[in-house]
Formats: sequence, C-alpha cells, structure tokens
Amino acid sequence: MLTRIALSNPMLMLALVLMAMVAGPYSFLSHPSREDPAITIRTAAVTAQFPGMPADKVEQLITSVLEEKIREIPEVNEINSTSSTGQALISVEVADQYTELHPIWTKLRDKMDEVVPDLPDGTRGPNVDTDKGDVAMATIALTADGYSNAEMHVAAKMLRRQLYASVPGVRKVTLYGVLEQQVFVEFDNIRMSQLGLDPNAIIAAVQGQNVIQPGGRVEVEGQTLTIQPSGDFSSLDELETLSVAIPNEGGRALYLRDIASVSLAYQDPPGPHAYYNGEEAIVIGVSMIDGFDANAFARALEAYLQQARVALPLGLSLDVITYQPDEIKTAVFGVVNNLWQTVLIVLAVVVAFLGLRTGLIVGSMVPLVMVVTILVMRWFGIDLERMSLASLIIALGLLVDNGIVVAEEMQARLARGDERSKAAKAVGAMMSGPLLAASLT
Repeated sequence: MLTRIALSNPMLMLALVLMAMVAGPYSFLSHPSREDPAITIRTAAVTAQFPGMPADKVEQLITSVLEEKIREIPEVNEINSTSSTGQALISVEVADQYTELHPIWTKLRDKMDEVVPDLPDGTRGPNVDTDKGDVAMATIALTADGYSNAEMHVAAKMLRRQLYASVPGVRKVTLYGVLEQQVFVEFDNIRMSQLGLDPNAIIAAVQGQNVIQPGGRVEVEGQTLTIQPSGDFSSLDELETLSVAIPNEGGRALYLRDIASVSLAYQDPPGPHAYYNGEEAIVIGVSMIDGFDANAFARALEAYLQQARVALPLGLSLDVITYQPDEIKTAVFGVVNNLWQTVLIVLAVVVAFLGLRTGLIVGSMVPLVMVVTILVMRWFGIDLERMSLASLIIALGLLVDNGIVVAEEMQARLARGDERSKAAKAVGAMMSGPLLAASLT
C-alpha cells in the first residue's frame, strides 16, 4: 500500500524527500546529545540516624520499622538494610518492569513521612536519596586567597542562585567541600557547680528562646496587621546576653556569657574537604536537564562564567575542573566523522562497481535514510550518543545491501522488457520500501 501511494504521488514523495534533506541536518545541529546513553538507576537509599544508639536497637526500633513501611510499596523488588551504631541504611530496588520511577520515588518519600511518628524521638530522618545516577555536566572550583571556607560558602551560594537564574537547562547545582558552621557553648563547670545550675536547664532555655513561630494577624479598622514575634537569636551577642535564672536566689539572674563561652566554629568532626591544585576550594557541580541541548547549555554556561569571573570579589577565582560538553563533542563528532567517511567510501565503491547512475541511486539512499532516522530519533526522544550513532553505522550495511538488490532486480526486469513503472512497482512491493520505489521512478 505504501509503495503504491509513493509511486502514484511522485511529486509528494519528492517534496517529502526535500523536506527531510532540509529538516534532518537542522535537527542534527540542535539534537540533544550526550557522551553515553542514559542509565536508569532503579535503586534509592533511605537513611536515618540516632547518634549513640547501639546497632541492635537501631535494627529493632528504626530499621525494621522503615522496612515494614517500604514493603507496602508494590513496585519494590528488593530491600537490603545495614544497621550500625547510630545509623540505619536501607537500599530500595524497584522491579525491572517499571520505567516511570518518579511516581515510585514520590510514593517512597510519602511513606517515609508517614512513618516518622513511629520512630524514637530524636531520630534524624528518614532521608530518601534518589539522585545517585546524576552526572555533573561541569564541575567548577571556587578558590580564594585569604578567604575562609565560610566566606567562600557565601560566594558559592550566590553563584548557585545565579546559575539557576542565568543558565537555561540547569537541573541541579551541588556544592562540595563546604564546612558547616556550628555555635559552640562551652560551660564553666566550676562556676556552674558553685551556682547550682543544671546544663540541661540552660539548653532548654536556649532552645525555647530560639524559636521562630507565627504570631498571627490582627484586624484593625479594615486593615490586617501581621504580628511577628521577636526573641530568636540573630547574632552571638544576643545569645551571650541570654538571661539565666539562678536557683534559690529569689529571681536573681545572670548572662550566659558569665557562665559559658560562646563561639562560632566549624563542626567537629569536620566534613570532607575539597582541594584544587593544592588549594582549599568549594567545588560547584552543575547538572543538566535530561533531553536539553548540550551545545546550547555549554554556550550559556561559558557566557555566565565569563561574567561571573569579572563580578567576583578580588581574591576569588573560578576554574573549570571537568567539562562534559567537550567530552560529548569529542565522542559524538568523532563518531559522526566516521559515519560520513563510511558514507563516502560506500558511495565510491558502489559507483565503481555498479556504474555512475545506478551507484548514485544506491548511494543516495544512505544519507537520505540517515537524515530521516535523525528526525525519527528526535521524535522518539533518542539522544545522539556513541551507541545510537554506532548502531546507525552498523545499519549502513543493510541499507547498501537492500539498495544493491533493488538496483539489480530493477535492471533485470527492464532487461526482460517490463515497463519502467510496472518494474518499479514490483520491486517496491518486494522490498516494501516506498522511498526506495520512489527513487526508481
């Protein structure tokens, strides 16, 4: 049927071929590309912490409770758990027949939110990590001369906000090498003992003071006024001036700084450090949205980095560590060069052995089918990468074989005296290829 339509409408087929020859290369230039095909990660990690709890208690009170809740998800195929002192780690694997993982991970997060009331008070989490398969399109090192890690962190957070706003296609920006800061309150044990103060009571007073809660609204003469309670600590000075009541002293109080030293320092033990060329750095990992044009993303990222380097304060510098677009360009265009070389070699060989006219007909099928294939790949969301392009090269052998069979069968029928249109219909029906049949008319 398709062959009959193609042969009955030669002008329509010619228009479609011309459209494919124009749209194919244009689609190729803007086609989403990557170095290797995407790998679906079907595993998520669920973690929960309770510092200091023995491993057997973690297994009994946390891990088993989480496992029972996870088993309520029918898509889950396998659960593996590890209980250690103060921590539960559970690996959740989804069955192979499920391809849409986002709804499953959403269900997993909802289940973990539901189980929180069943866990011991003081449990941290559970946290669900489903981003293990993310690959950074670029990693950028932020280094500084004379700046602390905390000051670099401020600059890195500013760069992260600008990346989301300025570079289209950014999926996630992750900061590595950030040392978290904590407020340390170190009590004077001798002074505390003399005054009869309980450290737990002071901790409760600090926690009760440093709370941000809504104060409500008041309707006054048609206007709505929002009440914002004060009292939370915005600086170390405010924490140091916290009033601490002395027991059995008739309401007498003193400041926190009189019985303790308050300081801001990095957490102990510290988190993982990051270094670039021997200097302490904060590494910025930038991930791209799946299916986005890598070339357009690279151009936007390069333009942003040029502007960011100029706007950074003196002493801060940005250096690119890894840059995936260059790897993609090398991988994809390396395969494309091999592809075009293969096409030219095939064209030269068929022209040499089949003659100029027949050779050009057979050889023209290869680039024509290639550009149509690129359009079909774009339609079905298949990226340009080494595996898909290598498959296209392998398919060239089949295309050339079919073209040679068509050409030889057409020549044989014409030699027997068949009319051209009749022979073309017969050969086209035999090969079930309207484009092949149309090329012979």
